[in-house]
Amino acid sequence: MSWNWNPQTWKTSTKLLLGFVTVWPVIYIVLFIVLIFSGVVLASIFGEREQANGTDLDLIQLERKIQEGQISVLRISSREIEAIDRDGRHFKTYVSNESTREEIIRQARTTDPNGNPRVAKVEENSGEPPAERLLPFGFGLFFLVHMLTILLTFALMPLYIVLAVKSPEHDQTMRIVWAVLVATMGMLVMPVYWYLYVWRKPKTTPPAGPTSA
Repeated sequence: MSWNWNPQTWKTSTKLLLGFVTVWPVIYIVLFIVLIFSGVVLASIFGEREQANGTDLDLIQLERKIQEGQISVLRISSREIEAIDRDGRHFKTYVSNESTREEIIRQARTTDPNGNPRVAKVEENSGEPPAERLLPFGFGLFFLVHMLTILLTFALMPLYIVLAVKSPEHDQTMRIVWAVLVATMGMLVMPVYWYLYVWRKPKTTPPAGPTSA
């Protein structure tokens, strides 16, 4: 059974399905650009906010402040250590080594000559934040959608070239023009072709009336 290449005989559901998969690559590109731009803007905003909320310290500076009893609160996560001194100033240092974190905790819980802990409050949260746990899944899903969109674009290109070549609405010149446009401009041209020659009904020319002598 041969495939019917005349879109005017297709069901409306078939036309709509083809229209959706035709427009999807364009929608995806727009979403991709918006996502990248939003990510850059948010990263800049959060970066400035983090700088405003705390001053970066290296581990040596943090250990010295702990030994001198300047730190009152220590919040320890899987990648970051936040310290608050007795004047309420916030400091941050980044550490991913477990043994280093344990050494910082040990120093914070040692006692001073008066028998008091060098750091009054130590909060531990070694679990990864939910956003970090979901990051590999989100990246994998994004990569899958990205690859499927590329494959979809490549699959649609020969389909629309065949539709243009076999269309009874085009003469030989227009068939060549549309085939070249689809091959060179791809996703930008295919939605236009879908609307003009798949979705929209062709204009019918009324029969000519009798001519008077």
